[in-house]
Amino acid sequence: MKDLNKTEMKKYIILILVGVVSYWGLNNLDFIGGIFSKGISVLLPFILGGVIAFILNIPMSKIECILKKKIKGENGLVRIISIALSLFMFILIISFVAFLLIPELVENIELLMKNIPDLIEKVEVFVLDLLDKYPAIQLEIEDLFSAAGNISDAISSLLNYFVNGALGFISGLVSGFITIFTAIIFSIYMLSQKEYLIRGGKKIVYACLSKGKADKVKEICVMANKTFSKFISGQCVDAFILGVIMFIVLSIFRFPYALVISVLTAITALIPIFGAMFAMAIGAILIAINNPFQALIFILVFQVVQQIEGNFIYPKVVGKSVGLSPMWTLLSITAFGSLFGIVGMLIGLPIASLVYAIIVEGINKKLEKKKIEI
Repeated sequence: MKDLNKTEMKKYIILILVGVVSYWGLNNLDFIGGIFSKGISVLLPFILGGVIAFILNIPMSKIECILKKKIKGENGLVRIISIALSLFMFILIISFVAFLLIPELVENIELLMKNIPDLIEKVEVFVLDLLDKYPAIQLEIEDLFSAAGNISDAISSLLNYFVNGALGFISGLVSGFITIFTAIIFSIYMLSQKEYLIRGGKKIVYACLSKGKADKVKEICVMANKTFSKFISGQCVDAFILGVIMFIVLSIFRFPYALVISVLTAITALIPIFGAMFAMAIGAILIAINNPFQALIFILVFQVVQQIEGNFIYPKVVGKSVGLSPMWTLLSITAFGSLFGIVGMLIGLPIASLVYAIIVEGINKKLEKKKIEI
């Protein structure tokens, strides 16, 4: 009886503590959010390193299987060669994209800077024509420009804003490079010691939980690893297909920068369904510098291709790889994207696939116990 009372006492104490902490948390959401954001910023290189390690582990595991058949008894050497080859392919892809995109972007930025005086003149003419055609809004337009000084001053202020933004972008680029470099180094350490890390994780789980629950956690982790690995593979295949289709269509319609836009589309398409919108915006800007009307046609063509790929090809390629039907694929991406934005789009499908697999497995086991076949 005393043990029962002690057990109940512990439960009540835990419930009270949970209630107090929850109440404090709800009244200090800004403080908690600040701590969370600070923690994420500090741990970002290591979180990113874990993601890179998980992605590189997919080709590394396959390379290891091939090398172990040819180099027997040299597991350490096989691991080093596998990591080096996987990292080389990763850096090669990034370098290819960078060397393909950066020169084009720099060239168009230089062209845009040269055309700024003509652009200012065209804007001034457009505004003056607008004032003549629509007298009803003349006072509002005049008040706007009188507050800014004049049209030239307003545009100069806008340009200064862009210059400051460019400096901030460069600063962020340097910081991002340091973060990525740290993440890559961390991912190499994780890949080289992945068996040790997995064994340590198992020890913690089996030490904290009963054997039955620990076995269940282990089963779910194995299932999650397979699901996310298949998702990444399917996502890469779908991105490649979209890039090829986009290049063919843009070449048929004779759009400029067909190769650049197609590669950029394939890279950004790694964000499911909606990621390629970023590539569309960049492509429209590049084309609009030379021909604004052609940029409008490009947006229309891009939308058509994107809708066809997103509604027919993507659900079959990626959905099939993770074991979900096209209907559940679209539903999971839309739902998670609405709730968590871009991050939800990235992780929504594999999480939905994992939950679906767990539920199906549980249902099948219950049916087996009841000896019911459907």
